Amino acid sequence: MSLKSGKMKIAIIIVVVALIAGMCGVFAYNSNQKKKAEVAAKKEAAREKKLEAKASMQVTNLTIAPGREYTMKLDGTEAKVKWSTDDDKIASINSKGVLTSKAEGSTKVTAQYFKKKFIANVTVKQPVRPTDVGVDDGIKEVFLTFDDGPSVNTAKILDILKQNGVVGTFFVTAQNPKSKDLMKRILKEGSAIGAHSYTHEYSIYQSEQTYFDDLNKLEDYIKSVTGKTTKIVRFPGGSSNTISRHYATGIMKTIAADLERKGYKYYDWNISSGDAAGKLQPVDALVRNATGTKHEKAIILMHDTQVKTTTVEALPQIIKWYKDNGYKFSTLENTAVQSHQNINN
Repeated sequence: MSLKSGKMKIAIIIVVVALIAGMCGVFAYNSNQKKKAEVAAKKEAAREKKLEAKASMQVTNLTIAPGREYTMKLDGTEAKVKWSTDDDKIASINSKGVLTSKAEGSTKVTAQYFKKKFIANVTVKQPVRPTDVGVDDGIKEVFLTFDDGPSVNTAKILDILKQNGVVGTFFVTAQNPKSKDLMKRILKEGSAIGAHSYTHEYSIYQSEQTYFDDLNKLEDYIKSVTGKTTKIVRFPGGSSNTISRHYATGIMKTIAADLERKGYKYYDWNISSGDAAGKLQPVDALVRNATGTKHEKAIILMHDTQVKTTTVEALPQIIKWYKDNGYKFSTLENTAVQSHQNINN
């Protein structure tokens, strides 16, 4: 064998060995990367399972009236939830879990969290009675509402709400020139503001024009003070009032329909504290009237005026009763719950 061919063979052997070594290195690297990926995948799967185990759907059966919005929730989540419905002609749901009921019927809502699916049965149907709240989700919920303020008692009411860690809804007027700071405080502390009347004069029921002139004036006032608008309304005297007959026949039916067409929601109540029966009603009577209910959704009527001092005194006991009986405290803003009384005019 010549020296030249011997060197060639050695060079070839070196190249082959290098290639084999390189291939072994690549294989080892790929194998190592695969193992790392498998370990990472197992860790991620274990993490997802832990997160899935923490998640729970509080409402699994919902009955709701058509044309309402209801926020579905998956508690204990730390990542995005994918929402869907089986039939979006009956009820649709957006990426944030806001369900919109459309037509009577039944469907299912699915919340997918990683690989786990949570199912809720949804029935859309008209309430049997106009006075029904139109939502049955198995959750006991109370809405404390205060009409006619702000007043000298508003700060006391807000103090009590704050001390108890609860909220309320204030249907305001524009009759107290010192109300601006109180209105700001209402919102700052998590309660809600609704429109009652700018003047609280029943003459606003003379016509659609006089009613909406008053409402628009109050809306402008609320926005100028708080920077926010409101789409929740309570009629002076409630939708069932008969005093409006003195001004225009059928006006309440007309206004109520107009409000809803304009995107407002009007609220009556299904529990009255009875504080409108006179200037100073006994505290024990107010507590008795406002509690002891079997309603799962309780909308309580109270008043926030200078003379209603016993309402302020009764409020801590009213709150305690609902807390002791497992009620959640909410505002009437962004809720599917509605309370309508029978319209008498």
